[in-house]
Amino acid sequence: MTALKNKPSILPSRSDLFYFLVGMICTAGVWATAPVDVIWGQTQPDQKSPTQVEGDVRGGKVLFTRHCVTCHGPKGQGDGLQIAGATVADLSSPATQRKLNVDLLTTIHEGRPGRVMPSWEYRLSKEQTRDVLAYIRTLRRK
Repeated sequence: MTALKNKPSILPSRSDLFYFLVGMICTAGVWATAPVDVIWGQTQPDQKSPTQVEGDVRGGKVLFTRHCVTCHGPKGQGDGLQIAGATVADLSSPATQRKLNVDLLTTIHEGRPGRVMPSWEYRLSKEQTRDVLAYIRTLRRK
């Protein structure tokens, strides 16, 4: 029995596994957050306000009128068609206008799972999505 205890084990020790898992979790956390910034071209947030958008407001208005007015209404106040039990975001509200571009772009791109907001990932290009957001920023209540 003592001969078996002296043989080197091919299995890693518990501390080796612990440090390996901690390293993997930290690496995964950094890796998982990076693509969102890269997708929307906001890798250097210090250059501009997180609520300023580089996009074509006129083109965004055309797209908004075509795709978004039905639910969000002509002024983005969530007063479009009332869908049974659905709460539609008021895009002109201060709460929405305070949200970061990356969050709003993600919502437009991915939709709101479990709610009536569809994903526009396959219908709008990234440029068109930025244009829509540029228009949404003009809906700010005065």
